[in-house]
Amino acid sequence: MAQRVAIWLLNDLRLHDHPALHAALRERPSQIDFVFVWGAPLTEWGKLSYPPDFPRVSSRMGRARERFLLEALLDLAERVPLTILQGEPQEVLPVWAVQKGISAIYTHAEWAVEETAYQQQVAQALAQSGIRLFLQEGNALYEKAQLPFPVESLPLLFTRFRQLVERTIQVKAPLPEPALPYSTPIEETLQWLRKKLSQLPQTHEHSFPFRGGERPGQSWVRQYFEKAIFTYKETRNSFYGKTFSSHFSPWLAMGCLSPRWIYAELRRAEKEHGANESTYWLFFELLWREYFRWLGARWGWKLFAQGGLRDIRLPWRRDEKLFLAWVRGETGYPIVDAAMRELGTTGWTSNRARQIVASFFSKNLFLDWRWGAAYFETQLIDYDVYSNWGNWLYQAGVGTDGRGFRWFDPVRQAKLYDTDGTFIRMWVPELRSLTPPRLYMPEPSMRSSLGYPLPIVDWQSSLTYAKDTYWRAIKGEPKGNQLLKLFQEEEN
Repeated sequence: MAQRVAIWLLNDLRLHDHPALHAALRERPSQIDFVFVWGAPLTEWGKLSYPPDFPRVSSRMGRARERFLLEALLDLAERVPLTILQGEPQEVLPVWAVQKGISAIYTHAEWAVEETAYQQQVAQALAQSGIRLFLQEGNALYEKAQLPFPVESLPLLFTRFRQLVERTIQVKAPLPEPALPYSTPIEETLQWLRKKLSQLPQTHEHSFPFRGGERPGQSWVRQYFEKAIFTYKETRNSFYGKTFSSHFSPWLAMGCLSPRWIYAELRRAEKEHGANESTYWLFFELLWREYFRWLGARWGWKLFAQGGLRDIRLPWRRDEKLFLAWVRGETGYPIVDAAMRELGTTGWTSNRARQIVASFFSKNLFLDWRWGAAYFETQLIDYDVYSNWGNWLYQAGVGTDGRGFRWFDPVRQAKLYDTDGTFIRMWVPELRSLTPPRLYMPEPSMRSSLGYPLPIVDWQSSLTYAKDTYWRAIKGEPKGNQLLKLFQEEEN
Protein backbone atom coordinates (compact mmCIF):
# COMPACT_ATOMS: atom_id res chain seq x y z
CA MET A 1 0.00 0.00 0.00
CA ALA A 2 1.29 3.44 -0.94
CA GLN A 3 1.63 6.20 1.59
CA ARG A 4 -0.06 9.58 1.35
CA VAL A 5 -0.26 10.82 -2.27
CA ALA A 6 -1.56 13.99 -3.89
CA ILE A 7 -3.37 15.06 -7.05
CA TRP A 8 -1.95 18.28 -8.49
CA LEU A 9 -4.97 19.86 -10.15
CA LEU A 10 -4.44 21.88 -13.30
CA ASN A 11 -7.06 21.99 -16.06
CA ASP A 12 -8.91 18.99 -14.60
CA LEU A 13 -11.21 20.32 -11.87
CA ARG A 14 -13.45 17.26 -11.66
CA LEU A 15 -13.71 13.76 -10.22
CA HIS A 16 -15.23 11.96 -13.23
CA ASP A 17 -12.97 10.67 -16.02
CA HIS A 18 -9.84 11.65 -14.11
CA PRO A 19 -6.99 9.33 -15.20
CA ALA A 20 -4.50 10.85 -12.74
CA LEU A 21 -6.84 10.16 -9.84
CA HIS A 22 -7.45 6.58 -10.97
CA ALA A 23 -3.70 6.02 -11.38
CA ALA A 24 -3.14 7.22 -7.82
CA LEU A 25 -5.89 4.97 -6.46
CA ARG A 26 -4.34 1.91 -8.09
CA GLU A 27 -1.47 2.31 -5.61
CA ARG A 28 -3.98 1.90 -2.75
CA PRO A 29 -2.81 4.99 -0.83
CA SER A 30 -3.73 5.57 2.79
CA GLN A 31 -4.80 9.11 1.91
CA ILE A 32 -5.24 11.26 -1.19
CA ASP A 33 -4.84 15.03 -1.02
CA PHE A 34 -5.81 17.46 -3.74
CA VAL A 35 -3.74 20.57 -4.32
CA PHE A 36 -4.14 23.62 -6.56
CA VAL A 37 -1.59 26.41 -7.00
CA TRP A 38 -2.93 29.97 -7.15
CA GLY A 39 -0.51 32.45 -8.70
CA ALA A 40 1.85 32.58 -11.66
CA PRO A 41 1.56 31.32 -14.34
CA LEU A 42 -2.21 31.23 -13.79
CA THR A 43 -2.96 34.77 -12.64
CA GLU A 44 0.13 36.49 -14.07
CA TRP A 45 3.18 35.72 -16.18
CA GLY A 46 5.70 33.69 -14.22
CA LYS A 47 9.40 32.91 -14.30
CA LEU A 48 8.97 30.20 -16.95
CA SER A 49 6.31 31.97 -19.03
CA TYR A 50 6.72 33.05 -22.62
CA PRO A 51 7.43 36.82 -22.80
CA PRO A 52 4.08 38.56 -23.46
CA ASP A 53 5.04 41.08 -26.14
CA PHE A 54 1.85 43.12 -26.44
CA PRO A 55 0.32 46.27 -24.86
CA ARG A 56 -0.94 45.04 -21.50
CA VAL A 57 -4.29 46.47 -20.54
CA SER A 58 -5.16 43.96 -17.81
CA SER A 59 -3.76 41.13 -15.70
CA ARG A 60 -3.31 37.69 -17.21
CA MET A 61 -6.62 36.42 -15.85
CA GLY A 62 -9.74 38.55 -16.16
CA ARG A 63 -12.37 38.86 -13.45
CA ALA A 64 -14.94 36.70 -15.26
CA ARG A 65 -12.54 33.78 -15.56
CA GLU A 66 -11.40 34.27 -11.97
CA ARG A 67 -15.01 33.98 -10.77
CA PHE A 68 -15.67 30.86 -12.83
CA LEU A 69 -12.43 29.29 -11.60
CA LEU A 70 -13.16 30.06 -7.96
CA GLU A 71 -16.63 28.57 -8.34
CA ALA A 72 -15.13 25.44 -9.90
CA LEU A 73 -12.60 25.08 -7.08
CA LEU A 74 -15.30 25.59 -4.47
CA ASP A 75 -17.42 22.89 -6.10
CA LEU A 76 -14.51 20.48 -5.60
CA ALA A 77 -13.46 21.76 -2.19
CA GLU A 78 -16.90 20.95 -0.81
CA ARG A 79 -16.29 17.28 -1.63
CA VAL A 80 -12.57 16.55 -1.28
CA PRO A 81 -9.62 17.67 0.88
CA LEU A 82 -8.38 20.48 -1.35
CA THR A 83 -5.42 22.66 -0.41
CA ILE A 84 -4.78 26.00 -2.14
CA LEU A 85 -1.13 27.02 -2.34
CA GLN A 86 -0.06 30.51 -3.38
CA GLY A 87 3.08 31.08 -5.46
CA GLU A 88 4.74 29.38 -8.42
CA PRO A 89 4.32 25.59 -8.62
CA GLN A 90 8.00 24.68 -8.76
CA GLU A 91 8.59 26.68 -5.56
CA VAL A 92 5.57 25.90 -3.35
CA LEU A 93 4.59 22.34 -4.32
CA PRO A 94 7.82 20.63 -3.20
CA VAL A 95 7.83 22.44 0.16
CA TRP A 96 4.19 21.52 0.82
CA ALA A 97 4.72 17.89 -0.26
CA VAL A 98 7.62 17.44 2.17
CA GLN A 99 5.69 19.06 5.02
CA LYS A 100 2.70 16.77 4.46
CA GLY A 101 4.71 13.61 3.97
CA ILE A 102 3.55 13.13 0.38
CA SER A 103 5.27 10.20 -1.32
CA ALA A 104 4.07 10.86 -4.89
CA ILE A 105 2.11 13.43 -6.87
CA TYR A 106 -0.12 12.61 -9.84
CA THR A 107 -1.25 15.07 -12.49
CA HIS A 108 -2.23 15.29 -16.15
CA ALA A 109 0.40 15.95 -18.80
CA GLU A 110 0.15 19.13 -20.80
CA TRP A 111 1.57 19.63 -24.31
CA ALA A 112 2.00 23.42 -24.58
CA VAL A 113 5.51 24.74 -24.05
CA GLU A 114 4.94 26.91 -20.98
CA GLU A 115 2.87 24.28 -19.21
CA THR A 116 5.44 21.61 -20.07
CA ALA A 117 8.26 23.76 -18.71
CA TYR A 118 6.48 24.14 -15.37
CA GLN A 119 5.79 20.43 -15.11
CA GLN A 120 9.44 19.63 -15.79
CA GLN A 121 10.61 22.12 -13.15
CA VAL A 122 8.18 20.72 -10.58
CA ALA A 123 9.33 17.16 -11.32
CA GLN A 124 12.97 18.14 -10.83
CA ALA A 125 12.27 20.02 -7.60
CA LEU A 126 10.24 17.12 -6.18
CA ALA A 127 12.91 14.60 -7.15
CA GLN A 128 15.41 16.38 -4.89
CA SER A 129 13.24 15.27 -1.96
CA GLY A 130 12.69 11.78 -3.34
CA ILE A 131 9.10 12.49 -4.46
CA ARG A 132 7.94 11.25 -7.88
CA LEU A 133 5.70 13.22 -10.22
CA PHE A 134 3.55 10.92 -12.36
CA LEU A 135 2.07 12.37 -15.56
CA GLN A 136 -1.06 10.83 -17.04
CA GLU A 137 -2.83 11.60 -20.29
CA GLY A 138 -6.16 13.30 -19.79
CA ASN A 139 -8.47 16.12 -20.97
CA ALA A 140 -8.64 14.84 -24.55
CA LEU A 141 -10.90 12.61 -26.63
CA TYR A 142 -8.02 10.38 -27.67
CA GLU A 143 -4.77 9.15 -26.18
CA LYS A 144 -1.49 9.48 -28.05
CA ALA A 145 -1.25 5.72 -28.60
CA GLN A 146 -4.67 5.75 -30.30
CA LEU A 147 -3.72 8.23 -33.00
CA PRO A 148 -3.37 6.63 -36.47
CA PHE A 149 -0.12 8.56 -37.02
CA PRO A 150 2.83 9.75 -34.92
CA VAL A 151 2.26 13.19 -33.41
CA GLU A 152 5.20 14.40 -35.52
CA SER A 153 3.15 13.51 -38.60
CA LEU A 154 -0.02 15.31 -37.52
CA PRO A 155 -1.80 16.52 -40.69
CA LEU A 156 -1.55 20.25 -41.24
CA LEU A 157 -5.18 20.33 -42.36
CA PHE A 158 -8.01 19.68 -39.92
CA THR A 159 -10.11 17.90 -42.54
CA ARG A 160 -7.43 15.25 -43.03
CA PHE A 161 -7.09 14.81 -39.26
CA ARG A 162 -10.86 14.43 -38.89
CA GLN A 163 -11.10 11.87 -41.67
CA LEU A 164 -8.29 9.76 -40.22
CA VAL A 165 -9.52 9.67 -36.63
CA GLU A 166 -13.17 9.19 -37.51
CA ARG A 167 -12.32 6.26 -39.76
CA THR A 168 -9.84 4.44 -37.55
CA ILE A 169 -10.34 5.03 -33.80
CA GLN A 170 -13.06 5.18 -31.19
CA VAL A 171 -13.47 7.50 -28.23
CA LYS A 172 -12.92 5.50 -25.05
CA ALA A 173 -15.62 5.38 -22.39
CA PRO A 174 -15.07 7.95 -19.60
CA LEU A 175 -13.76 6.70 -16.27
CA PRO A 176 -16.33 6.76 -13.44
CA GLU A 177 -16.05 8.98 -10.41
CA PRO A 178 -14.21 6.82 -7.85
CA ALA A 179 -14.78 6.29 -4.15
CA LEU A 180 -12.09 8.10 -2.17
CA PRO A 181 -10.40 6.81 0.99
CA TYR A 182 -10.50 10.23 2.64
CA SER A 183 -12.81 13.01 1.52
CA THR A 184 -13.36 15.45 4.39
CA PRO A 185 -13.30 19.06 3.11
CA ILE A 186 -10.74 21.50 4.49
CA GLU A 187 -12.54 24.39 6.15
CA GLU A 188 -9.66 26.81 5.64
CA THR A 189 -9.85 26.26 1.88
CA LEU A 190 -13.61 26.76 1.81
CA GLN A 191 -13.28 30.03 3.69
CA TRP A 192 -10.49 31.27 1.41
CA LEU A 193 -12.48 30.53 -1.75
CA ARG A 194 -15.68 32.09 -0.43
CA LYS A 195 -13.83 35.22 0.63
CA LYS A 196 -12.16 35.56 -2.77
CA LEU A 197 -15.54 35.21 -4.46
CA SER A 198 -17.12 37.81 -2.20
CA GLN A 199 -14.41 40.32 -3.11
CA LEU A 200 -15.13 40.17 -6.84
CA PRO A 201 -17.37 42.85 -8.37
CA GLN A 202 -20.96 42.03 -9.25
CA THR A 203 -21.46 40.40 -12.63
CA HIS A 204 -23.04 42.26 -15.54
CA GLU A 205 -26.66 41.49 -16.33
CA HIS A 206 -25.61 39.91 -19.63
CA SER A 207 -22.70 37.91 -18.21
CA PHE A 208 -22.12 34.22 -18.90
CA PRO A 209 -25.24 32.65 -17.34
CA PHE A 210 -23.68 29.65 -15.57
CA ARG A 211 -21.61 28.77 -12.53
CA GLY A 212 -18.25 27.09 -12.62
CA GLY A 213 -17.78 23.56 -11.34
CA GLU A 214 -18.20 19.93 -12.24
CA ARG A 215 -21.72 19.57 -10.85
CA PRO A 216 -23.19 22.70 -12.54
CA GLY A 217 -21.45 21.69 -15.78
CA GLN A 218 -22.83 18.17 -15.80
CA SER A 219 -26.28 19.47 -14.98
CA TRP A 220 -26.21 21.88 -17.93
CA VAL A 221 -24.95 19.27 -20.40
CA ARG A 222 -27.79 16.92 -19.51
CA GLN A 223 -30.31 19.75 -19.80
CA TYR A 224 -28.90 20.92 -23.14
CA PHE A 225 -28.93 17.40 -24.56
CA GLU A 226 -32.62 17.00 -23.80
CA LYS A 227 -33.69 19.45 -26.50
CA ALA A 228 -31.43 22.35 -27.55
CA ILE A 229 -28.72 20.13 -29.06
CA PHE A 230 -31.00 19.05 -31.89
CA THR A 231 -31.03 22.56 -33.42
CA TYR A 232 -27.39 23.38 -32.65
CA LYS A 233 -26.25 23.54 -36.27
CA GLU A 234 -28.95 26.09 -37.10
CA THR A 235 -28.42 28.33 -34.06
CA ARG A 236 -24.66 28.10 -33.38
CA ASN A 237 -23.78 31.28 -35.31
CA SER A 238 -26.02 33.52 -33.24
CA PHE A 239 -24.60 36.15 -30.91
CA TYR A 240 -26.65 35.92 -27.73
CA GLY A 241 -28.98 33.74 -25.69
CA LYS A 242 -28.65 30.75 -23.39
CA THR A 243 -29.25 27.86 -25.78
CA PHE A 244 -28.06 29.08 -29.19
CA SER A 245 -24.70 27.51 -28.32
CA SER A 246 -23.74 24.66 -26.04
CA HIS A 247 -21.69 27.00 -23.81
CA PHE A 248 -19.61 23.95 -22.81
CA SER A 249 -16.24 25.61 -23.46
CA PRO A 250 -15.56 27.20 -20.02
CA TRP A 251 -16.14 23.87 -18.27
CA LEU A 252 -13.98 22.10 -20.85
CA ALA A 253 -11.22 24.70 -20.56
CA MET A 254 -10.93 24.25 -16.80
CA GLY A 255 -11.51 20.52 -16.96
CA CYS A 256 -14.74 20.63 -14.99
CA LEU A 257 -16.06 18.46 -17.79
CA SER A 258 -14.18 15.77 -19.66
CA PRO A 259 -14.60 15.75 -23.47
CA ARG A 260 -14.99 11.96 -23.31
CA TRP A 261 -17.82 12.35 -20.81
CA ILE A 262 -19.54 14.92 -23.05
CA TYR A 263 -19.12 12.56 -26.01
CA ALA A 264 -20.69 9.70 -24.02
CA GLU A 265 -23.63 11.93 -23.04
CA LEU A 266 -24.03 13.00 -26.67
CA ARG A 267 -24.23 9.39 -27.80
CA ARG A 268 -26.75 8.69 -25.06
CA ALA A 269 -28.90 11.61 -26.26
CA GLU A 270 -28.69 10.35 -29.85
CA LYS A 271 -29.74 6.88 -28.73
CA GLU A 272 -32.74 8.24 -26.85
CA HIS A 273 -33.88 10.95 -29.27
CA GLY A 274 -32.17 10.22 -32.58
CA ALA A 275 -29.07 11.62 -34.24
CA ASN A 276 -29.11 14.47 -36.75
CA GLU A 277 -26.78 17.03 -38.34
CA SER A 278 -26.73 19.09 -35.17
CA THR A 279 -25.56 16.27 -32.93
CA TYR A 280 -22.82 15.44 -35.42
CA TRP A 281 -21.83 19.10 -35.58
CA LEU A 282 -21.22 19.22 -31.84
CA PHE A 283 -18.92 16.22 -32.20
CA PHE A 284 -17.30 18.08 -35.10
CA GLU A 285 -16.55 20.99 -32.74
CA LEU A 286 -15.09 18.59 -30.17
CA LEU A 287 -12.81 17.32 -32.92
CA TRP A 288 -11.63 20.87 -33.64
CA ARG A 289 -10.76 21.23 -29.96
CA GLU A 290 -8.94 17.91 -30.11
CA TYR A 291 -7.02 18.90 -33.23
CA PHE A 292 -5.74 22.10 -31.64
CA ARG A 293 -4.49 20.15 -28.62
CA TRP A 294 -2.40 17.86 -30.81
CA LEU A 295 -1.28 20.88 -32.82
CA GLY A 296 0.24 22.20 -29.60
CA ALA A 297 1.97 18.88 -28.99
CA ARG A 298 3.31 18.82 -32.55
CA TRP A 299 4.45 22.41 -33.05
CA GLY A 300 5.43 23.70 -29.61
CA TRP A 301 6.75 27.27 -29.75
CA LYS A 302 5.51 27.74 -33.33
CA LEU A 303 2.03 28.30 -31.93
CA PHE A 304 3.38 31.63 -30.66
CA ALA A 305 5.68 32.55 -33.54
CA GLN A 306 4.86 35.62 -35.61
CA GLY A 307 5.19 33.65 -38.86
CA GLY A 308 3.05 30.83 -37.52
CA LEU A 309 3.38 27.19 -38.47
CA ARG A 310 4.50 27.97 -42.01
CA ASP A 311 6.96 30.80 -41.27
CA ILE A 312 5.06 33.30 -43.40
CA ARG A 313 6.86 36.63 -43.09
CA LEU A 314 4.28 39.42 -43.00
CA PRO A 315 4.91 43.05 -42.01
CA TRP A 316 2.35 43.05 -39.21
CA ARG A 317 1.65 46.47 -37.73
CA ARG A 318 2.34 47.18 -34.07
CA ASP A 319 0.14 50.24 -33.62
CA GLU A 320 -0.98 50.61 -30.02
CA LYS A 321 -3.61 53.22 -30.87
CA LEU A 322 -5.39 50.88 -33.28
CA PHE A 323 -5.03 48.02 -30.80
CA LEU A 324 -6.65 49.97 -27.97
CA ALA A 325 -9.52 51.09 -30.20
CA TRP A 326 -10.20 47.41 -30.98
CA VAL A 327 -9.93 46.41 -27.31
CA ARG A 328 -12.33 49.15 -26.19
CA GLY A 329 -14.86 48.51 -28.94
CA GLU A 330 -14.29 51.86 -30.60
CA THR A 331 -13.47 50.78 -34.16
CA GLY A 332 -16.53 52.34 -35.77
CA TYR A 333 -17.79 48.93 -36.94
CA PRO A 334 -20.86 48.16 -34.79
CA ILE A 335 -20.71 44.35 -34.76
CA VAL A 336 -16.99 44.40 -33.98
CA ASP A 337 -17.48 46.94 -31.20
CA ALA A 338 -20.42 45.05 -29.71
CA ALA A 339 -18.42 41.82 -29.54
CA MET A 340 -15.33 43.48 -28.05
CA ARG A 341 -17.36 45.30 -25.40
CA GLU A 342 -19.13 42.07 -24.50
CA LEU A 343 -15.77 40.30 -24.22
CA GLY A 344 -14.23 43.03 -22.06
CA THR A 345 -17.26 43.19 -19.78
CA THR A 346 -18.20 39.52 -19.40
CA GLY A 347 -15.21 37.45 -20.53
CA TRP A 348 -17.37 35.84 -23.18
CA THR A 349 -18.47 36.39 -26.75
CA SER A 350 -19.83 33.90 -29.26
CA ASN A 351 -17.76 31.81 -31.63
CA ARG A 352 -18.99 33.74 -34.67
CA ALA A 353 -18.19 37.04 -32.96
CA ARG A 354 -14.67 35.83 -32.15
CA GLN A 355 -14.08 35.00 -35.79
CA ILE A 356 -15.34 38.40 -36.93
CA VAL A 357 -13.19 40.42 -34.53
CA ALA A 358 -10.10 38.26 -35.20
CA SER A 359 -10.59 38.69 -38.95
CA PHE A 360 -10.95 42.46 -38.53
CA PHE A 361 -7.84 42.54 -36.35
CA SER A 362 -5.63 40.62 -38.78
CA LYS A 363 -7.14 41.48 -42.19
CA ASN A 364 -8.18 45.12 -41.74
CA LEU A 365 -6.10 46.52 -38.91
CA PHE A 366 -3.29 44.19 -39.99
CA LEU A 367 -1.99 44.17 -36.43
CA ASP A 368 0.39 41.51 -35.13
CA TRP A 369 -2.03 38.63 -34.62
CA ARG A 370 -0.22 37.63 -31.42
CA TRP A 371 -1.42 40.84 -29.76
CA GLY A 372 -5.00 39.77 -30.39
CA ALA A 373 -4.38 36.22 -29.17
CA ALA A 374 -2.67 37.48 -26.02
CA TYR A 375 -5.53 39.88 -25.26
CA PHE A 376 -8.05 37.07 -25.70
CA GLU A 377 -5.95 35.02 -23.28
CA THR A 378 -6.37 37.67 -20.58
CA GLN A 379 -10.12 38.04 -21.08
CA LEU A 380 -11.77 34.77 -22.06
CA ILE A 381 -13.68 32.89 -19.40
CA ASP A 382 -13.03 29.78 -21.50
CA TYR A 383 -9.37 30.46 -22.28
CA ASP A 384 -7.59 27.33 -23.47
CA VAL A 385 -4.04 27.71 -24.72
CA TYR A 386 -4.48 25.22 -27.56
CA SER A 387 -7.82 26.43 -28.92
CA ASN A 388 -7.10 30.13 -28.45
CA TRP A 389 -3.71 30.22 -30.15
CA GLY A 390 -4.69 27.62 -32.74
CA ASN A 391 -7.75 29.61 -33.76
CA TRP A 392 -5.79 32.86 -33.96
CA LEU A 393 -3.17 31.19 -36.16
CA TYR A 394 -5.99 30.03 -38.41
CA GLN A 395 -7.69 33.42 -38.59
CA ALA A 396 -4.40 35.21 -39.25
CA GLY A 397 -3.67 32.96 -42.24
CA VAL A 398 -0.46 31.56 -40.73
CA GLY A 399 -1.83 28.34 -39.30
CA THR A 400 -3.76 25.36 -40.60
CA ASP A 401 -6.17 26.96 -43.07
CA GLY A 402 -5.70 25.28 -46.42
CA ARG A 403 -7.62 27.97 -48.34
CA GLY A 404 -5.33 30.87 -47.59
CA PHE A 405 -6.19 34.35 -46.35
CA ARG A 406 -9.95 34.26 -45.77
CA TRP A 407 -11.91 37.07 -44.16
CA PHE A 408 -15.27 38.13 -42.74
CA ASP A 409 -17.27 41.15 -43.86
CA PRO A 410 -18.51 42.61 -40.53
CA VAL A 411 -21.53 44.36 -42.05
CA ARG A 412 -22.65 41.26 -43.93
CA GLN A 413 -22.15 39.11 -40.84
CA ALA A 414 -24.26 41.46 -38.73
CA LYS A 415 -27.05 41.37 -41.31
CA LEU A 416 -26.96 37.56 -41.38
CA TYR A 417 -26.83 36.82 -37.66
CA ASP A 418 -28.08 39.93 -35.84
CA THR A 419 -31.09 40.35 -38.05
CA ASP A 420 -33.02 42.69 -35.75
CA GLY A 421 -29.97 44.42 -34.31
CA THR A 422 -30.57 43.23 -30.75
CA PHE A 423 -26.96 42.26 -30.08
CA ILE A 424 -25.50 45.54 -31.35
CA ARG A 425 -27.98 47.66 -29.40
CA MET A 426 -27.30 45.57 -26.28
CA TRP A 427 -23.61 46.48 -26.25
CA VAL A 428 -23.38 49.73 -28.23
CA PRO A 429 -25.92 51.99 -26.50
CA GLU A 430 -24.91 54.96 -28.67
CA LEU A 431 -26.72 53.25 -31.54
CA ARG A 432 -29.90 52.15 -29.76
CA SER A 433 -31.98 54.71 -31.61
CA LEU A 434 -31.08 53.14 -34.95
CA THR A 435 -32.69 50.19 -36.68
CA PRO A 436 -31.41 47.84 -39.40
CA PRO A 437 -29.96 48.25 -41.94
CA ARG A 438 -28.61 51.67 -40.87
CA LEU A 439 -27.60 50.18 -37.50
CA TYR A 440 -25.01 47.93 -39.15
CA MET A 441 -22.94 50.82 -40.54
CA PRO A 442 -24.25 54.32 -39.68
CA GLU A 443 -23.55 57.14 -42.13
CA PRO A 444 -20.59 59.35 -41.24
CA SER A 445 -22.83 62.40 -40.96
CA MET A 446 -24.83 61.04 -38.01
CA ARG A 447 -22.00 59.52 -35.95
CA SER A 448 -20.93 62.71 -34.19
CA SER A 449 -24.42 63.41 -32.86
CA LEU A 450 -24.71 59.80 -31.69
CA GLY A 451 -21.34 59.90 -29.95
CA TYR A 452 -20.09 57.00 -32.07
CA PRO A 453 -16.68 57.08 -33.78
CA LEU A 454 -15.91 57.07 -37.47
CA PRO A 455 -14.35 53.83 -38.80
CA ILE A 456 -10.69 53.67 -37.82
CA VAL A 457 -9.87 52.03 -41.18
CA ASP A 458 -11.63 51.74 -44.51
CA TRP A 459 -12.72 48.12 -44.73
CA GLN A 460 -12.29 47.60 -48.47
CA SER A 461 -8.95 49.34 -48.94
CA SER A 462 -7.48 47.76 -45.80
CA LEU A 463 -8.58 44.32 -47.00
CA THR A 464 -7.04 44.96 -50.41
CA TYR A 465 -3.76 45.90 -48.75
CA ALA A 466 -3.84 42.72 -46.63
CA LYS A 467 -4.55 40.54 -49.67
CA ASP A 468 -1.76 42.09 -51.69
CA THR A 469 0.72 41.88 -48.83
CA TYR A 470 -0.14 38.27 -48.08
CA TRP A 471 0.14 37.28 -51.73
CA ARG A 472 3.55 38.84 -52.13
CA ALA A 473 4.76 37.18 -48.91
CA ILE A 474 3.99 33.66 -50.08
CA LYS A 475 3.83 33.82 -53.89
CA GLY A 476 5.85 36.80 -55.06
CA GLU A 477 4.45 39.16 -57.69
CA PRO A 478 0.83 38.24 -58.61
CA LYS A 479 0.02 37.42 -62.22
CA GLY A 480 -3.29 37.48 -64.04
CA ASN A 481 -6.23 36.22 -61.98
CA GLN A 482 -4.16 34.29 -59.44
CA LEU A 483 -5.69 36.31 -56.61
CA LEU A 484 -9.06 34.71 -57.28
CA LYS A 485 -7.63 31.30 -56.44
CA LEU A 486 -6.10 32.31 -53.13
CA PHE A 487 -8.49 34.60 -51.34
CA GLN A 488 -11.93 33.68 -50.12
CA GLU A 489 -14.56 35.37 -48.03
CA GLU A 490 -16.17 33.18 -45.37
CA GLU A 491 -19.31 31.82 -46.98
CA ASN A 492 -21.67 32.26 -44.06
